[in-house]
Amino acid sequence: MLPGSRPGPVVRPPPSSGGFNVNAIVNILNQQVTSVGGNPLTLADILTTVGLVLAFYFLARITTRGARNFLQERTHISATALRLSLQMFSGFMLLAGVYVSLSALGLDLSVFLIPLGAMSIGLGLGLQSLAGNFVAGLVLLTERTVREGDIIEVDGIMGTVQETGLRATILKTFGNTEAVLPNSILTSQRLDNWTRSDRVLRVESFVSVAYGTEVEPVHQALMERIRNHPAVLDEPEPNTFLVELGDSALRFRILYWIDDPKQRLRSLSEILQGIHQDFAEQGIAIPFPQLDVHLRDRLALSTPSTGARESSRQEPVGSDAAGNAINKEDTNSTATGEVTETRG
Repeated sequence: MLPGSRPGPVVRPPPSSGGFNVNAIVNILNQQVTSVGGNPLTLADILTTVGLVLAFYFLARITTRGARNFLQERTHISATALRLSLQMFSGFMLLAGVYVSLSALGLDLSVFLIPLGAMSIGLGLGLQSLAGNFVAGLVLLTERTVREGDIIEVDGIMGTVQETGLRATILKTFGNTEAVLPNSILTSQRLDNWTRSDRVLRVESFVSVAYGTEVEPVHQALMERIRNHPAVLDEPEPNTFLVELGDSALRFRILYWIDDPKQRLRSLSEILQGIHQDFAEQGIAIPFPQLDVHLRDRLALSTPSTGARESSRQEPVGSDAAGNAINKEDTNSTATGEVTETRG
């Protein structure tokens, strides 16, 4: 304003007669809702906090998507390790967003230490298994004992690894069911990984033939049936062994190798079916357990002949504790039946 000039009239916007009122909305947002640690908390502060958390969430989503594409193209990291790493990164980003949002309100975060400490103790006691599974997931990530696509057997469950997370691992069983196994089971119990280094698998079974059968024709029949199966590998070479002279049979062990674990039961069934057919055609008998029982006549043992009775009276065989003579007749009177068993 120039010296000596008169001030002009103040122009005020006319009051709104209706419709959208910005001042009313601003007043509502600036109204105090509550207070935390002596600091007033308005509705605008709450909306700002929520907005910051959502911003960090979407930032984590975008960052993890770009990092996944970058690492898959330029590194050889496994899919399981990549997924677990990105999950942990997303979790850290969300925690950072919550921290920044609370700090933006001007709150003293030290006021939350006591309640968070008590909550952490309660969670630690109630969620021990969850924490153990989380740590086990980190162990699986670093050691890489289990990867997606591996065929494993643990706790009596066998299947293909579909997904490994921070808490559990999902198996697709051969019964077409999905088994969710906590990671702590994979690290605390015995785990058989059938395909960790390669997919070559050994299959074995036992075949018995009757006594009196020539051994060499049995070996030839077994090897011919095994080698003719399309799933059996030439290297390592299949083998047959005579491993036991059993009670009722000669027992052979067959060994062969396949490169597809899913063909284990199918190949074994087809080979055993062919062996049974070959044995029937060649006249090789497959025995079954037999037991022969021989019984002696109990009456004949307990009632000897007259001549034997007379001779037993005249031929003492010993004396008792009192010095009295003991004859054969006395010993025969206590004879009982005898049972003998012969296995064939």
